[in-house]
Amino acid sequence: MLRRVRLRWLKLRHSQLFKRLKEYYRGLVKDIIDAGATIEAYQQRLMMETSLAVPMGVSFSSFPSIAAAAGGGSRRF
Repeated sequence: MLRRVRLRWLKLRHSQLFKRLKEYYRGLVKDIIDAGATIEAYQQRLMMETSLAVPMGVSFSSFPSIAAAAGGGSRRF
């Protein structure tokens, strides 16, 4: 008799634990999705700002690289 009561209690405890774990997981996934959308919007805004900061007719490829400007593009240490 005591064994049945204990098993019933354990089953109830596990079901409550899984319910809480499922709610936590759903909230975590929702937060990750929301954070991803926020980061994506920030990156898009940053790209728009940087593309508008460069004058028309000038591209990033026309600027010399830092290594070439320093005079040691393929220097080995």
